[in-house]
Amino acid sequence: MNTQHQALLAFERRRQQAFITADIDALDVMLASDLIHIHSTGMVHDKAQLLAHLRKMGGFVAIDRDEPRIHLAGDIAVLTGETRNTVRSLQSGEVMVRHGFSTLVLRRTLAGWEIILSQLTPYKS
Repeated sequence: MNTQHQALLAFERRRQQAFITADIDALDVMLASDLIHIHSTGMVHDKAQLLAHLRKMGGFVAIDRDEPRIHLAGDIAVLTGETRNTVRSLQSGEVMVRHGFSTLVLRRTLAGWEIILSQLTPYKS
């Protein structure tokens, strides 16, 4: 495994931890200003909306993801694979598992990698 892949896997582990702990400061750096985040429900958030949503929900309960496939094309990286996000409903407090295929698109900048697109497409049950 090359160093770029290792760096991207480390970035993904930090992203998961930041989502679980609702580390808004870490996510503010990791998420691009022009982020598009598509939830498994189809709800679409920009960066400010996603950070406000995470702040309100207090983070994810858990994220279970196998090592993603990594596709590199210059300064763009695409990480794909199966994931299970365990979240708590803001309305009812019910714990729910969102299981599907996750896609992250990252852009390399002078400051490092940043996420420009995040999407979880649920598997049909």
